[in-house]
Amino acid sequence: MFSCNDCGYKSIKWVGRCPTCGCWETLVEEKDIVDANIKVSLPPKLLKDINKSEVRRIYTGMNEFDRVLGGGLVEGEIILVGGSPGVGKSTLLLEVSARLAKKDKMLYVSAEESPQQIALRAKRMKDKGTDNIYILGEDRLESIFEHIKNGGFKFVVIDSIQVISSSSCEGIKGSVSQIRGCADYLMRIAKAMGVIVFIVGHVTKDGLIAGPKLLEHIVDCVLYFEGETLSNYRILRSTKNRFGATGDIAVFEMKSTGLEEVKKIADIFLPHKDKSFAGSCVVCSIEGVRPILIELQSLVSRANFGVAKRRSLGFDFNRFSLLIAIIEKRLKLPLSNQDIFLNVAGGIKINDPAADLGAVIAMISSFKDKELYQSTVFIGEVGLAGELRRVNNINLRLKEIERANFKHCIIPEINYKEVDKKFDFDIRGYSSLIDVINEMVH
Repeated sequence: MFSCNDCGYKSIKWVGRCPTCGCWETLVEEKDIVDANIKVSLPPKLLKDINKSEVRRIYTGMNEFDRVLGGGLVEGEIILVGGSPGVGKSTLLLEVSARLAKKDKMLYVSAEESPQQIALRAKRMKDKGTDNIYILGEDRLESIFEHIKNGGFKFVVIDSIQVISSSSCEGIKGSVSQIRGCADYLMRIAKAMGVIVFIVGHVTKDGLIAGPKLLEHIVDCVLYFEGETLSNYRILRSTKNRFGATGDIAVFEMKSTGLEEVKKIADIFLPHKDKSFAGSCVVCSIEGVRPILIELQSLVSRANFGVAKRRSLGFDFNRFSLLIAIIEKRLKLPLSNQDIFLNVAGGIKINDPAADLGAVIAMISSFKDKELYQSTVFIGEVGLAGELRRVNNINLRLKEIERANFKHCIIPEINYKEVDKKFDFDIRGYSSLIDVINEMVH
């Protein structure tokens, strides 16, 4: 079988040009990986005889990291940590390695950086127990396997998968066949020997982990480490987890001594919650299983040129365009000659449709130049007819709003029947977008 290094296209014969991506001389032959006697045969079991308690969690000691993983690590788990260069993937895993080294033998395989560079980074992270980590500067997978087997390591970090190679795979380092073959080899090691493996994967400019998408199917958990390089805050997001919830996030702050967990994230995303601004409102979004209060900011101004500009940062652009069309059609507001910008404060990205109402309120508030008090939280999905549709986990959102000491909350009327009566702040339900606008931005 021949595979394209760029797009992963497969062919039973070699061709000069890939018919999918059009690149020349990118098809290389794939070979089966030698398993090096790492297979373990287990007899089949009845499902009723499998005890759920057999899945034992191993805690790293970083509470936020453990929560994103679903409560801790599982024996034989393989975890992919992706992120753009310089975001702090190596620093995060060095922090985790320092804590895991106190529980069992920890091997950090640095194929990109020299052991001396790892030692310099560990020196800045003083008083965090990095002295008990074994460092290996090796990029050949067969040699790495021998060290894991002979050293009896329980935890292994591979930094990074793009520079690891195996003699059993064709292609250069970072090619499709090498990345997929090495990931499959590491998966066999993890499952057969009960080793927990962390794999570092670089992210391309398109926001995807470099290499084939199949890499994400091989591993048990995929974590994305996000953040602007000029900001001190980083967001760890779970996009796949076979042993926990997906979509959950954790926030870290990058300091000179390493990464620190941020537990009160409302202080990051809501620094001005006691003030009032035109074009700014607060929404409650659920990321995984965690409700987060976020400030949406909008700027609407008359376009100086013929074509109006539309930009969204942290908010899905297609949904942003849809909401503008709903405002123009249902509320009869002339926005065709207006530049419209929408920003999610704090650098986070949200995909929860419950933020629709807040986005619409922020844009109309900026268009009419009407101030909104930040003591009100807006929750609701906006339909094409201008109606407010039901959102999930309404009581979970309201508990977070009450904990943050907000005074008012606007929700869809259909959700109002599900609200527990124990909340001591003002909750109002509306059925249409027009009713909310007439009440809040008139």
